Amino acid sequence: MIVDAYPLTALQAGMLYHSELDGVTFHDHTTLTLRGRFDEAALVRALGEVAARHEALRTSFDLTTFSEPVQLVHDHAEIPLTVAATAPEYGPFDWSAAPLLKVHVRPEADRFALTVYFHHAILDGWSVAALVNELLARYRTAGLPVEPPGARFRDLVAVEKELVASPQAAQFWRDVVADAPDGRLPRMPGYPTSGPRTVGVLATPLEPGLVAGLEERAARERVPLRSVLIAAHLRVLHLVTGDPDVLTGVLTHGRPESDAGDEVLGLFLNTVPLRLRADAPELVRGVFDAEVALMPFRQYPLFEIQRAAGRSPLLDAHVDFRDFHVYGGADLTIEDQDFFEQTDLAFSAAFIRTPGHGLSLTISYDTTQFPAEQVERYRDLYVRALSGQAGPSPEDIAAVAEWNATDREHPGGTLHGLVFEQAERTPDATALVFEGDRLTYRELAQRARAVAAHLRDAGAHPDQPVGVRM
Repeated sequence: MIVDAYPLTALQAGMLYHSELDGVTFHDHTTLTLRGRFDEAALVRALGEVAARHEALRTSFDLTTFSEPVQLVHDHAEIPLTVAATAPEYGPFDWSAAPLLKVHVRPEADRFALTVYFHHAILDGWSVAALVNELLARYRTAGLPVEPPGARFRDLVAVEKELVASPQAAQFWRDVVADAPDGRLPRMPGYPTSGPRTVGVLATPLEPGLVAGLEERAARERVPLRSVLIAAHLRVLHLVTGDPDVLTGVLTHGRPESDAGDEVLGLFLNTVPLRLRADAPELVRGVFDAEVALMPFRQYPLFEIQRAAGRSPLLDAHVDFRDFHVYGGADLTIEDQDFFEQTDLAFSAAFIRTPGHGLSLTISYDTTQFPAEQVERYRDLYVRALSGQAGPSPEDIAAVAEWNATDREHPGGTLHGLVFEQAERTPDATALVFEGDRLTYRELAQRARAVAAHLRDAGAHPDQPVGVRM
């Protein structure tokens, strides 16, 4: 039975749209390896309790029946559980059937791997951590209360609707993106490539001494650690784009500001543009002030901001800081944990702090847009920026000097004449590369002769200007 219905947020609608395209985007999973013997009956009971307590675990989506897509809250939903010695099976969810989540357990003699597979449209990262924490607590202890949290996800939907109708919010974001820089990260020759889109992940633990220094700087400047980390991200984007006017996406959180805000499950996220000059002398303080300024408007949909900017996608790079301190509340030993997100982002840098694992930098990237070696170089730039070394490394400086050592003795003659001579010597060598397309010198010479013949037939003659339509 349906007990409630309300519209989707713009982010939820976007996620479902991308999922419909390929059946895998925004299908995420997390796996924890837990010490101890597996008790299936206890997990079945715990799954029933969390489903009864949280509306997000009883939610489905109806995209076509009503005047706009809606999410439907059911009075009951049973979370599917499989127990097998094999790896879990992943696949697309049926939007019309709750829950959009399932659990798999792979038991061993003295430990078991617990995998929670879900669609991102119903849970954000904080919610996943809170859900796993609560699930393990209920697995360990029977009879815990099942009263629902004092906050609901539908409250966020109402706030978003109000902001979309707010002229003040619309004007704030128009000012942010007015004459905004392109912000596109450089692509290596041959990229983007064709083929199926996959997400590459490069995770790098940060040295404790480095983290301590970052925390000391945050305390000294009286800002959160988040501000220091985002400032480093902006410096890296300045280095790789060459533009000090930096535009990046930043993940914001819209959880209810109440005691119940920590435990309610849902997608309390949004991505908004953050724009600053990375060469500003007080960049860390500038990041903090900019985030304070956008706080009242942080739930304004990115779709509407992109429409105001007149371009989509507006953002090529994203940054996030995740502090999953809710892990570890259950009386169980977590030996290992892994989290995988299949997003539609080209490049995302996430600073992640988890109990017992410290702070790490995780870069997620589209492998059809960036090769692994380029992302590794970017990772090195992040570490340098976090260490207070704002400029490129000596290795990068040497590489640039080598690339720019292009002085050659000119043989004389015209440019097109030199091209034709090269076509005679190496006709099959690559002459031009543009967005994945290549032309050999033979093909370039053939096209040039064809254009020249067309111009002659049209009446053009030497030294006559010819207009070029761009």
